[in-house]
Amino acid sequence: MSSRPVVYVDTSALGAVLVDQPESPALLEWLDQTQAALVSSDLLETELRRVAVREGLDQADVTRVLDGVALAALDRAVHRSAGFLPMQYLRTLDALHLEAAMRLDASAVLTYDRRLGEAARAAGLDVIAPAG
Repeated sequence: MSSRPVVYVDTSALGAVLVDQPESPALLEWLDQTQAALVSSDLLETELRRVAVREGLDQADVTRVLDGVALAALDRAVHRSAGFLPMQYLRTLDALHLEAAMRLDASAVLTYDRRLGEAARAAGLDVIAPAG
């Protein structure tokens, strides 16, 4: 019996579910077809809820998007380790996402963020970014 692959999702990806972007149709198709277990950190919820506030979207839509993702809390060790990641180009929140992905044993990261994608590859993770 094989287990489902674990894919870490970041805000740049699920934000494209809430706000129409050029990659949104391909992303929605990928999400509909994937057998992967989708995981993220609680940082995703904060970031998506801020997107909804900025864009004037209904928070119920954010809740529906988050229902398909298992969220993990970030503890002090994650914050500390994220600070030590060697990628100089990696921004703080992306470092937290990457550290969380590694701790959650993700095999891939679903992201449209170039820096996070580059860092995920450097850390040995696959990057998924469906495009039309």
